[in-house]
Amino acid sequence: MLMTFASLSIMAILSIVGFFIHHDYIDDKKQATRSASNIVQLVDRNISEVMRLYDDVLNGMIKTWQSAPLNSLPEDIQHQLLFSRAQDAPSDDGFFILNAHGVVVADSRTAIASPADLSDQAYFTAHRHGSRDALFISPPFKTGPDVDDWNIAFSRRISAPDGTFLGVGVAQMRLEYFYELFQSLELSPDDTINLMSSDGTLITQYPVTIRPLFGTYVGCLPGIQRLFDETEGSFIATSHIYGVERLYSFSRVRNLPLVVVVALSTDSIFEGWRMTTWVVGSFAALLCLSLIWMTWMLNREMRLRQHVETELEGLATTDPLTTLANRRTLDARLAQEWRRAQRAGRCISLIMMDIDHFKAFNDTYGHQAGDDVIRKVAQQIKSQVRRPSDLAARYGGEEFAVLLVDTDTRGARQIAEGIPKAVEGMAPITDGGASVTISLGTYTRQVRAGDTLQELVRKADAALYEAKHSGRNRVVSVSEQQHEQNVA
Repeated sequence: MLMTFASLSIMAILSIVGFFIHHDYIDDKKQATRSASNIVQLVDRNISEVMRLYDDVLNGMIKTWQSAPLNSLPEDIQHQLLFSRAQDAPSDDGFFILNAHGVVVADSRTAIASPADLSDQAYFTAHRHGSRDALFISPPFKTGPDVDDWNIAFSRRISAPDGTFLGVGVAQMRLEYFYELFQSLELSPDDTINLMSSDGTLITQYPVTIRPLFGTYVGCLPGIQRLFDETEGSFIATSHIYGVERLYSFSRVRNLPLVVVVALSTDSIFEGWRMTTWVVGSFAALLCLSLIWMTWMLNREMRLRQHVETELEGLATTDPLTTLANRRTLDARLAQEWRRAQRAGRCISLIMMDIDHFKAFNDTYGHQAGDDVIRKVAQQIKSQVRRPSDLAARYGGEEFAVLLVDTDTRGARQIAEGIPKAVEGMAPITDGGASVTISLGTYTRQVRAGDTLQELVRKADAALYEAKHSGRNRVVSVSEQQHEQNVA
């Protein structure tokens, strides 16, 4: 029976552990997917706004260029009107007007344009042979020797009212804008962000590798085609360029021929899960291997458990700092003795105590010295409470209480007056010779039917307040507040 029980227990443990491990894997994957999707949406929104800004500036430039009165103005005025909004575009690397032959006739960077022939550029060829006035986004191209010297061009066709091709409006943007945008996002070293055109050309990537892949056609790689067949989505695949398994999350950028792809390394996504799985799996295996031995040790463990429960019961009723009864024990004994006194009509007394100026002492000498004071004062209180039926307890912080059963006002005061004397007789607490005093309030009640325990505590506490208010280091009994005796 024990072996059957152990076998069933092992099966249950492995099933439960397997369920939670799988559940954690799904949760980590979902969380990573949400995180990647949020990054994609953020990049998508930012790129859309930048593209819209460039397109607005480009349209305004073309409209101004086609304005009839423009040619009658001086060249510097023409330049200002054409490119008045060019500075609004981030990472601007120049706005241009090309005539029907591909020659630059206006340049935002200089008032007098250099007549460069750009008829061989992809954007000029696309607009010259096409009739649609749509925004064209060029593949990235290098403009200098450094790794950051990469640009991308946005262009629109300039047409006559009858549709005749008149030229091209071009805006160049430095790709470093995307580096800065992607750099501001929290990514692990193996994560990447890619911006691709819808024809499969990689426009930019982050982080930039030693050999940038800008302008590389990657549409033929396995899994990449899915990025262009769907508007958005997520999937896990191994990168055929870097050989790293990643979680890919992608989205088409609004109505533009662009796709944003965020690739998070599964090593970083599931690092915590793998560690948890190893720890939990090891623990589960150890637990299963130990189960039979634990069954054999059951009787001994039961005896140990009984011993531990006894110790825990003691800890639950004792204040660990002072070894006096704790507040929970005091409340239980108060309720118990109150009911007994109420049935028999006997007296019950309560002494409430508070160490004088304890906060100032604590602030001056530190919490360690404060704890020493509380311990030593507790021992002096305990030394004055000798009957087994009485109870000394730590009420909270620097407050203490003593419950006296079958004790009248005189007996309660006699015990109370011995406590401050014992406290004053203690050795100096600190090297500076600091001494400690204590204030006490006592209340005795002949318990009758209808009386409440709260009244006993309230009046004892009121007596303590009166002792502190009237100068501290003294005992005040509620029944004789007019005859306070200073025990200092």
